[in-house]
Amino acid sequence: MIIRGIKLRAVTENGDFGFDFRFARNLTIIRAKNSSGKSTLFNSLLYGLGMEELVGGKGERILPYAVKDYFEYDGQRVLVTASEVILEIENKSGRVITLRRAIRDTVKDSKLIEVFECAHLTAGDELVNASPTYVHDAGGAQKNEGFHRFLESFLELSLPRVATTSGGEAKLYLQTIFAALAVEQKRGWTDYIANIPFYGIRDARARVVDFLLGLGVFETNAARNRLNSESVEIDNDWRRTLGEFQREASSLGVVIEGVPAGPSALFTLNSGSIQRLYEGATVPLGVYISQLRSEYSTLTARSEQFSRVSGEDALKEMAAVTAELQHLSVVHERATTSLGDLKASLMEYETLLREASEDLDRNKTAAKLRDLGAKYDIELSSDRCPTCHQVVEDTLLVGAVTGPQMDLAANIAYLDSQCRMLRRQVSGVRESIRATETRSAELAARLAAKRDQLVAMRGDVSSGASESKAIVRRQVQIEVEVEALERLAAQSTDVFGRLFSVAQRLKNNQAARALLPKNAYTSDDETRISVFQKQFRANAGSFGYESARIQDIEISRDALVPCLAQLELREIRTDIKSDSSASDFVRLIWSYLLALHQTSVFPTTPGHHPNFLMLDEPGQHSMAVDSQHALLKQLASEIKLQSIVAASFDETEEVFLQATAGIDFRLIEWSGKLLRPL
Repeated sequence: MIIRGIKLRAVTENGDFGFDFRFARNLTIIRAKNSSGKSTLFNSLLYGLGMEELVGGKGERILPYAVKDYFEYDGQRVLVTASEVILEIENKSGRVITLRRAIRDTVKDSKLIEVFECAHLTAGDELVNASPTYVHDAGGAQKNEGFHRFLESFLELSLPRVATTSGGEAKLYLQTIFAALAVEQKRGWTDYIANIPFYGIRDARARVVDFLLGLGVFETNAARNRLNSESVEIDNDWRRTLGEFQREASSLGVVIEGVPAGPSALFTLNSGSIQRLYEGATVPLGVYISQLRSEYSTLTARSEQFSRVSGEDALKEMAAVTAELQHLSVVHERATTSLGDLKASLMEYETLLREASEDLDRNKTAAKLRDLGAKYDIELSSDRCPTCHQVVEDTLLVGAVTGPQMDLAANIAYLDSQCRMLRRQVSGVRESIRATETRSAELAARLAAKRDQLVAMRGDVSSGASESKAIVRRQVQIEVEVEALERLAAQSTDVFGRLFSVAQRLKNNQAARALLPKNAYTSDDETRISVFQKQFRANAGSFGYESARIQDIEISRDALVPCLAQLELREIRTDIKSDSSASDFVRLIWSYLLALHQTSVFPTTPGHHPNFLMLDEPGQHSMAVDSQHALLKQLASEIKLQSIVAASFDETEEVFLQATAGIDFRLIEWSGKLLRPL
């Protein structure tokens, strides 16, 4: 992106005041004394781009009162009745637009940014046919009418979605990217990428660097998240399909074998089978149906000879059915009691598992805090009192309990094994409950059928009918059961086919997951990070960094910030910021931000840097003139980078001349205050 020009117009009773400047396509230096308006110009640029959140607020509040209320001119107070910022920018394809945003206006809100397809400031084109956009309202980064969505498209960027601290996803908003492109004076020099607005983005600084360097972490994470989401769907589809079939099968006393509770890539069409519970054992469904049909044929033969059956035979048969009914009642009662006991055990095991998990988490937290304290040499973390230096026992029961006691590590190992054991117990009890429920349902069905049969037999004996109602009733029961079981058998073919389809989806998911890089970064990413590290080291050396050996600095793969390579620092991942002098740390920030651009435009590692950099007072903390000269020289040499540097140069001509000696740049300067008649 190229900022071609800016104009601020403040309407007063004494005419229009403000400023009107043009910028070079490479390096522009804004030179002025302190408190003369450098930051006003800098913040006006951000305001015109809708990026004022980098300064710490939204809307016109971040601008000084001089551009919206009043200012002093020639010893008089001049009231501002209306004001606006006009900004002309160009994208990498050469498209030029003009942006207009009100600061103080009775008609236009400061959330409105008008877009004109023209070069108003540099070519004098008229501002006609405005396209209205808005900022700082819902949808500003997603909807076509949102300015930040428009600016993202204008800059030819495609911002990814990233993880949030709440566990969801959000867009990597354009404002977070601009935090690495514009460094304001007050807080901008406190971190490598400071002033990132809070949007709940997890590891926002690292995500910004990932994007600017063009790392493939977003594509990898998106693919991994997509596969994770698909895995959840696969698991849900499997369990829902199997659960529905199990409920229907259980009502008929049928159990499903060879089908795991969760999805398995090893499942085939021939893996599963259905079995019928019968007298405490399981038999293949086809065999059981054959038995029912054989019984049906036997009943048909008996019905033809029913009239010749004596009363004594009928009573004996009734006695046999009654005995069988009593046996089934006892067995059913035992199954029901066992089911209740199992459910009570499940509740108890789940309570124990929950308590053990809570204890394990507390012990792990205590161990983590203890290890962290040990790394920083806190004596209490080494079981020693920091005052009297005596040994401190890590138990409240010392002296009350004899014998060996478990320390934190032993407690964690014990609780972890307890949790694993309890999880296995819970899983086993749930499986037993499922089997017992099926067994209980099968017994209940047989019990009901026997009761019906006994009632019918009593009716036969009392009425002396020539045709047995008991035989007819049992035949009807067999017909209904055979029909239901055959329908279930046909359904099982469809269900096993659906489960096989789910298993194939799981197999494909696992194959795609295996192709993902094992580490966070791919080999191509590692190449880009290596180039970034080399560029950073080269910059730090040229800018005069002296707090550590340049060759000992590396870019960490965790946070993508510079770290010292000594072993003791590598162990606790000490940020290099804490081991540098104030001015040296500012040199590191220069090196870091510039290396982001250099790596992005490197031929073999193209990234997404907008090739634009704004620095407000980079010579912080009494920075040496030689270092400032090295920075400006490096910025001027980057032919693909537009740099806008605002500085006072200690308000001396000598420092300014030394810092800019031999450098090609455009100078913007003024005497007195920034606002003057246009």
